[in-house]
Amino acid sequence: MKVGVIDSGAGGLTILNAIHKKQAYLDLLYLADDGFAPYGDKTTEQLQQRLIAIGQFFEREQVAAIVVACNTATVAAIDTLRANTYLPVIGVEPAVKPAFRLGKKRKVAVLATPVTAKSPRLNQLIALWQADSEVHIMSSASLAYDIDAWPESQGRVRQTIESLCAKMKQDQIDTLVLACTHYPLVKSYFIECLGSACDIVEPSEGVSAQLKRRLEAAYPEKMSLAIHSSKEGQIDLCTSSSEDSLERLLNWVCQPDRVYKKRIVSV
Repeated sequence: MKVGVIDSGAGGLTILNAIHKKQAYLDLLYLADDGFAPYGDKTTEQLQQRLIAIGQFFEREQVAAIVVACNTATVAAIDTLRANTYLPVIGVEPAVKPAFRLGKKRKVAVLATPVTAKSPRLNQLIALWQADSEVHIMSSASLAYDIDAWPESQGRVRQTIESLCAKMKQDQIDTLVLACTHYPLVKSYFIECLGSACDIVEPSEGVSAQLKRRLEAAYPEKMSLAIHSSKEGQIDLCTSSSEDSLERLLNWVCQPDRVYKKRIVSV
């Protein structure tokens, strides 16, 4: 059982790591679409056409399902992908529902890329679950891109997070939703700046659980065999960019010492 995981860069590795931790029997094929990054600069139409091409790539790779491990791509193009592939498609949404349940003072910050921050889907989720919570939508045009440029960008990443967190503390935020899969990669910086009084929520475990449900529904016999197998799945890392991009991905995988199959692909 092989699952394809897509993000514009390294961010989706937070999702891949969670899937591997919970479902180590799955083979995972990760595509960092660096050659088309950053997604936040693209129009909805561009993202839709790109995800159709990525779906075709994963079909050629014979995956059993696709995980769109990118908030921007999910809100802009996941419906188009689903309409153009026969594979189950699992997306990632800002974890606002658990955030509103966690909020002590009910002051919630949702930190996203500009595309996600302005998306109708995010506003629908907030309207559905916020009740009497106070919500602050925040965005950064550079943070995800700088995380992909790690480690040279470490200073810029820290500076951006310190600036964002200063505003959150000024607004007395008690719960932070990391609404871009890149951001949990540097969660330790947010913890350092905000302290233990602020809960930080991200969606990786929820996506992993949803993937398992979808696979069991679509492939009950294969999943039963896979779950009871003692074999650990293989993890392949791909990029649409360069060898340098492949090496950067190793900064964020949960098992940096294992052997990964790495390749540059054309999408």
